Amino acid sequence: MKYLRELLYPQLKAIHPRVYFQMAPDNAPFPYLVYDFTQITNDGEGFETVAVDVDGWDIPADGDTTALETLMQTANDALNKKTLTAEGLAVTFYLDRKIPLVDDNPGIKRRKYIYEARLFGRG
Repeated sequence: MKYLRELLYPQLKAIHPRVYFQMAPDNAPFPYLVYDFTQITNDGEGFETVAVDVDGWDIPADGDTTALETLMQTANDALNKKTLTAEGLAVTFYLDRKIPLVDDNPGIKRRKYIYEARLFGRG
């Protein structure tokens, strides 16, 4: 999945300066994005399906989620139905679900967008 990370990270970084893989540092300033791969299936013929989670985190002073929703829509515009390519690799993202998450800390607002990524080439 190294190659998929190398394609996905710059795509997300282009729309927001704070992007992390799997977990943000404890001192990361809000808002930020965290991405992860939650499921990988391989057909044995060079085609893989990967579930890609993109989570948005924010602590708005007034509790308003508008900025977070805008960030997530911008991320979706950069990914949904887009194909990213590198030498020997192509991946296309399709939005599957949007989930509002409730955090243990009531001040933290979260959104999760889950994509089905179809990966052709090296794995």
